[in-house]
Amino acid sequence: MQIKTNELINFSHYCSENSLKFPSERISNLIKFLQKAQHDKFERDISFIYSLLPSNKEEKEKLKELIHQYFNFLVGDYKDESSFLLDYKDERVEDFFNDNSLSRFQKLADDIINQFGEIDFSRPVSNNYWLHQLQNSLTFLDAVSFFDIDFDNGLDEIINEENKNYFINQLNQSILERVSELRNQFKEAYIPSELNPKENLEEKDFLYTDAEERRKLLKETRNLGLILANKFVKYTKSASKGKLLFRKTIRKSLKNGGSLYDIVLKPKIKKKPRLILLCDISGSMALYSLFGLTLLFGVVQRFKSVHAFVFIDGITDITKELKNLKFNNINKILTNWNNYVHVDGHSDYDKSFKDLLDEKIISNSSFNTLIVIGDARNNYRPINTETIDKLSKKFKNVYWMNPERSQYWNTGDSQFHHYQSISKKYSEVRNFEQLKSFINSINFNKVIK
Repeated sequence: MQIKTNELINFSHYCSENSLKFPSERISNLIKFLQKAQHDKFERDISFIYSLLPSNKEEKEKLKELIHQYFNFLVGDYKDESSFLLDYKDERVEDFFNDNSLSRFQKLADDIINQFGEIDFSRPVSNNYWLHQLQNSLTFLDAVSFFDIDFDNGLDEIINEENKNYFINQLNQSILERVSELRNQFKEAYIPSELNPKENLEEKDFLYTDAEERRKLLKETRNLGLILANKFVKYTKSASKGKLLFRKTIRKSLKNGGSLYDIVLKPKIKKKPRLILLCDISGSMALYSLFGLTLLFGVVQRFKSVHAFVFIDGITDITKELKNLKFNNINKILTNWNNYVHVDGHSDYDKSFKDLLDEKIISNSSFNTLIVIGDARNNYRPINTETIDKLSKKFKNVYWMNPERSQYWNTGDSQFHHYQSISKKYSEVRNFEQLKSFINSINFNKVIK
C-alpha cells in the first residue's frame, strides 16, 4: 500500500467538498482492503480507489476527474490485465447502474407490489410495515438474487456487497414512495368520516391526532393507568369473615355460661393479585404503541406487583425501565426500537408468548391476570395451539386491547381468533373513549384464600 491512510481520508474529504460524497463504510472497506493487498504500486492503489468507491457511471466519471486533480494521475493511463468491474452473470444488473436506474427501480417496485397480491392499504399501519412485508416476497428476493455470487478474491466480494447494498437501498426507497402514493389514493377510505374539527377529542383515532392533541391524550392515558392500578390495590374489607373458628367460639362461650352469644369467624386473608402487562411495539402497531406504553407507565408507577413487557419477535421486560423513566421520555422506548428486536424485527406472537411463559418470574410465580395490547398480526407465521392452551391455564383472566378496526380482525396475517378464544374480554381500542371504556369495564375480583 503506497497511499497512506491519512491521505485517503483527506481525499475523501476533497471529494465531499467537490460534491461527490461516499458513505463512510465504503471508505473504511477501501482502507481495509488496501492494507491487506499484497502490492506496493501507487498505480494499483489508484485503480482500487477507482473501482471500489463509485456505485454508478456518473460517480466513476466524477471520481476520475477528482483523482486527476488530487493525485495528478490519469486513471486511463494505467492499464491492467485485471478488470475491477464485476462481470455479473445476470445481464439485468447492468440496467440498474446507469443513468436511467431510478425509473427502472420504480418499475421493479411496481412489479414487486403487483406480484405480492392484494394489499389492504386502508389498514392504519406504517409504510415500513408494508416494506417489511414486501421484502419477504419471492419477487423481492428474486430481484436481489443475482448478487448471490461466490468470488475468488476479496476485492470482488467487497464491490459486490457495495453494489448489493446500493441496489437494495434504491429499491426500498422506490417501494416506500410507491406505497405512499397508493395509500394516498385510499386516504378517504381509512380516515374516519365522522372526524371533523368540532369532534370530541376523546373519540378521535390516535393515529390522526396532532402533536398537541397527543400530548393531552397521553396525560389522560397515564391517568387511566393509575385507575387500572388502583383496581389492584384495593383489599377486602376488614369486616369480611370466613369459616367458623369452633375452638375459639367454644372458649369464648364459657365466659357466658356456655351460651354461644359471640361466634368467632376466621378472617379472610387478602392475597394481592399479580398482573402482567404486554405491549406489541412492532411496525404494524404504528402510533398505538406509544399510548399502550403510556398506559403501562401509569400502572407500573403506582402498582408494585406488576411486570411490564414489550415484544416484537420476542419479549423484553421493561418494568424497571418504566419506573426510572420520566413521563415525557416514554417515547424513548420506541426510538430505541432495535434494542427490542430478538430475531428479524417482524412480529412473532407465538415466539413472544413462549418467551413469556418461559420467564422465571412467570413460571415460578402465581400470576392470575394478563393484559395485552396488540393487533395479533403474525406475518403469516404459525401459531402453536399448545402455547395458547398454556396461556389459558397460566392466566385465569386475559384482557386484550386490539387497536385495529374489528372489520380487519382475522384477515390476512391476523391470528386474533386464537387469542379471542382464551380472553375474558377483548375489544377494539383505537381512541381514548374506547380505552377508557375498556379500563372501566375491567373488574378484578379480589383474590381470597
